[in-house]
Formats: sequence, C-alpha cells, structure tokens
Amino acid sequence: MNAALSTPTTVFLCGHGSSDRRSCLAFGELVERFRRYSNFRIVSGTLEFSERLLDEQIALQVAPGHRFVLLPLFLAPGMHVGEDLTEALRRARRAHPQVNFLHTPCLGEHESMEAILSERVRRLAGRTDEHTAVVILAHGSRREEANRLVQDIADGVWENLGGPLVTAAFWKIQPDLRHTLRELVHPSIRRVLILPYFLFEGGMTDRITWEVDRLANEFPKFDLQLDTVLGPDNHLLPLMQDLVEKTLESAFAIA
Repeated sequence: MNAALSTPTTVFLCGHGSSDRRSCLAFGELVERFRRYSNFRIVSGTLEFSERLLDEQIALQVAPGHRFVLLPLFLAPGMHVGEDLTEALRRARRAHPQVNFLHTPCLGEHESMEAILSERVRRLAGRTDEHTAVVILAHGSRREEANRLVQDIADGVWENLGGPLVTAAFWKIQPDLRHTLRELVHPSIRRVLILPYFLFEGGMTDRITWEVDRLANEFPKFDLQLDTVLGPDNHLLPLMQDLVEKTLESAFAIA
C-alpha cells in the first residue's frame, strides 16, 4: 500500500450547516454513507449553525498519530471555502503544531462531477435532442472563480451529451433562472431540464421549486422538469475518497 495512504488518517467532512432539519439529516446520512464506504476515520462538522466554531470542532476530532484532512462538502470554491475554512485550519495548525493538517479541493472541483451531472440528465430525460435544453442552477458566489467553475461544468456536460444546449444559471446572482429561460426562447427548444446544483434540500430548494412553478406559467412554451438535489447520489462517494487519496499522495509524495 502507498505509504501516504497507510498512515492513520482522520477525514473531517465539513458542511455549511443549516437551520433546516431536512438538510441536517441529509448531511448526517451522507457522512454515514461515506463512513461505511471509506477506509479512513470519518468525522464531521459544519461551518455555521453549530454550537462551536469550526476550529473548535476540528480540535475535538484530532486523533493522536493521525493525519487530519478537511474535505469541504461544497460544490464551488466560494467565500466559505476560500476564506473561512482556510482560516479555521490556520488556527487549528497553530493550536496543534504536531498534527499534519491538510485540505482537499471542494467536492464540486472533482473532475468527475461533469460525468455525474451528465448521467443525471440521461436518467431524467431519456433521449436528449435539439428540442431539449439543460440548466445547471447553482447558488452563485461573490467569487468569480466559483461561478466560472459551474459554467465550466456546464460546458463539460454539453460535451458529454453531444446534443442539447447546456448552460449555467444562478439563484443569488445573474444570470438567474428567469433570465436564462428568456435567453432559451427559440422555436426548436420545447423542454428544459433544470438540475439544482445543491447537495441537500432546504429552504432555498423549496424556493427554487416555487420559482420553477411560477416560471412554468410565464413560459408555457417550455416543459420545465426539475431534478432532485445531489446529496443522496452514491456516485459522490468515490469522488470524496479520491479527493482525500490524491491530497495525501500529493502532500507526502517522495521526490
């Protein structure tokens, strides 16, 4: 076995956190599924809606002799990933200088995310053709690199499917879903598949469902079909494992 993978390792799955019970339960279920899937010690915590600060949660899970890898369960490298998690790890390193603290890219940065979304389109749509368009609907971020990642994923899904138009839209920023549907108005497009690029159900996904119902009346030409969130999809588990393994191999590779 690769020495980088044989050393005891604690993997900390970091979620955003939510006041919505459905989201909390779904996060816990994903953690438990990954615990059964992975050969690492799996623990978890959240950035928000916790009684403790994130670095305090991390401190409680530090195990003697273990490397510590933080895996951000976020779908784009926005402000939380780029700033909040980095700062929490900086404080943890200062408090526990004897521990090797690492962090993986966020879940959405895995190269296979395009394949997962492509397969979801095939499952939802069956046959796709020039009469179908696909919208990947993400939260949206103040960090342009996070939004660019979502559009790059949409481009990759378009290449994988080899047929329907695929684009990105955002809930918090432009282009939003309504603007995107207006851009899609074309005699050939009759069906629009909307993939919510979110891990768990909650208040925001409820609002998305209501908005899609409203837009169905505004755009009667389109058959709007809304997919489910990504969190229950077990295809995420090998991506999570791969992110951890590659981070360990990169950090402890022998030159």
